[in-house]
Amino acid sequence: MYAIIRQGNGKFYTTMVFGYYDYPKNKWDYKHRYCVVLNEEKNSLILQPMFAEKELASTVIFTDNDESNWKKINDNIMSVFFLPTEELYNWVLDQKVPDDLLQKCIAMDAEYDYNPYPYILNEKDVHDLFWAVGGFHDGMISEIKQTGDVLYVAMTDIWGCNLEMWFEGDIEYDISSRNPELYDPYWGGGTIFFHEDYIYLVDDEYATIENVTNGWCWFKARKMKYHLIPV
Repeated sequence: MYAIIRQGNGKFYTTMVFGYYDYPKNKWDYKHRYCVVLNEEKNSLILQPMFAEKELASTVIFTDNDESNWKKINDNIMSVFFLPTEELYNWVLDQKVPDDLLQKCIAMDAEYDYNPYPYILNEKDVHDLFWAVGGFHDGMISEIKQTGDVLYVAMTDIWGCNLEMWFEGDIEYDISSRNPELYDPYWGGGTIFFHEDYIYLVDDEYATIENVTNGWCWFKARKMKYHLIPV
């Protein structure tokens, strides 16, 4: 797994994620969720709170959610396969991670090729984007501009980040149902799917090709790429 660590005021860094620990005081407690990541200097493992102290906004924006090399104690405690999952939390808390394991984490992070402007080519890419933007929940289109056969769309208010998207080739779209002068501009959710060599984005989490009508906000193109901007 890989993530952007949001530091506030537009500052951030990226890192591999090595563990996840959720120790809630009650079922509504989101303040005690932590990820084990490298620090900004990439020389130590730290416990990174997943949510900001004074706002319900993510400080860990997952960009790659591949858990194929992870092991789970349960849904609340897990880590990459070579780390001792149950001991790791306290090791990181006390800064007593064995150096050989720390160096393995540093090397694993250095080998990862992070692309800040990825194209959506398959279902995994769709899944990664939806994790990063919280399924488009509470997002709002803030800018839209077409240059030739490329449509640029910007969205704000998405779980601690803004989002840029580019739709390329044979573009069609309709955003009239989200016109802020007439309707609620905020999205409740969204869906991305592929159909007959096109990619679609629709402003409903259960949308299908039958929903691509003038009653919805939707985009259609041959290609789509995006960029996350932490705030």
